[in-house]
Amino acid sequence: MNEVGGDGYVFAVASGKGGVGKSTTTANLGVALADDGFDVALVDVDLGMANLAGLLGVKPDTTLHDVLAGDASPAEATYETNGLTLVPGSTDLEQFAEADAKSLHRVVEYLRDRNDVVLLDAGAGLSYDIAMAMSVADGVLLVTTAELASLTDATKTGKLVTKLEKPVVGAVFTRTGDGGFDDVEGIAAALGTTEAVTASVPHDDAVKLAVRKSRPVVDLQPESPAARAYDRLAAKLADSVGMEPSTAPDAGFEWVDPDTGEVEEPAEPPDADGPVYEISLEELIEEAGLDESPDATDRRVKLFDRVKSRFS
Repeated sequence: MNEVGGDGYVFAVASGKGGVGKSTTTANLGVALADDGFDVALVDVDLGMANLAGLLGVKPDTTLHDVLAGDASPAEATYETNGLTLVPGSTDLEQFAEADAKSLHRVVEYLRDRNDVVLLDAGAGLSYDIAMAMSVADGVLLVTTAELASLTDATKTGKLVTKLEKPVVGAVFTRTGDGGFDDVEGIAAALGTTEAVTASVPHDDAVKLAVRKSRPVVDLQPESPAARAYDRLAAKLADSVGMEPSTAPDAGFEWVDPDTGEVEEPAEPPDADGPVYEISLEELIEEAGLDESPDATDRRVKLFDRVKSRFS
């Protein structure tokens, strides 16, 4: 799985202030890591403002809140979506009151044993629930904007991480103007993240569209500036903690023998300068198992000849 300890690496994704793109970052980072071949699980630990399910297009019946209240097992609250596993939270205020964050470690260990990466959407601020999410994580990823208020609150969160003796493995700056900062080192120093991964996600209307459509932007518009930034973040973060995917990313079409069911290596493409072999229409029809009646074949041959003559 990874070189950190044999089981899945657990990241707590946190912010000092709400509305900075923390949940969006969690969702897109998770999908980007899954696309890179990692087995990924996301947990919505923002017990008061859960929204990961909406960002990923899931309508759950059983949630993390049910598990923390003792009414369901971790397995019952898992959903497969966008190539990863999601444990969503509830938006019901009564369930929020009944959820006991002390049981979070049980959910995390269940997912850690089954995945390469576990991302905890830890909420904003300095609450007990957020401290519990950080305490069960291996490292913390801070998310903030470049605004002074957001940076100040993120700095407070960074201090809490230090007191919990957890490493800050990265800092993500969202909604930046051009995808970069004039003083990245100064901002990183203020957050205590000079030795961590620093990533910048530019302001991008594709993110707003993705949120409205309940899809991650890395899936909806993979070539958009924000999607490419999340892809880079996934690669840099995995490399920084020495994670290796369990499976290689999907390379595309697999050739399978229809008789044996065994996967075959595709033949090498012909040399562009080499000979080109024509296959008759009759042979193609026979190989495809189409209508083999002489009359139908004769009609297809005549039609093919007429079409071919127009381009000769």
